[in-house]
Amino acid sequence: MVPEELHDIFAPLIDEHQSSDEEKAIVKQADALCAYLKCLEELSAGNNEFLLAKGRLEKTLAARRSDEMDYFMSVFVPSFHLSLDEISQDSPL
Repeated sequence: MVPEELHDIFAPLIDEHQSSDEEKAIVKQADALCAYLKCLEELSAGNNEFLLAKGRLEKTLAARRSDEMDYFMSVFVPSFHLSLDEISQDSPL
């Protein structure tokens, strides 16, 4: 649905055949992380339907490990386990 005059500009961004293996791996990592974070949010809200998916995604993330993902998981993911009250308490504002 991209206008024809923009096809050449967008093609490298949306055509997986024009992406390197490294770029494909990064996108797969990001997709798995996004899904995992969604599971954490739902579980924090009391929606236990995401428990099975969380376990499956933890295995996926372990299989796709990288230094960057390890950093993200150790620095940012813990905050997704916090309630809104806990986040507000830690906020400097």
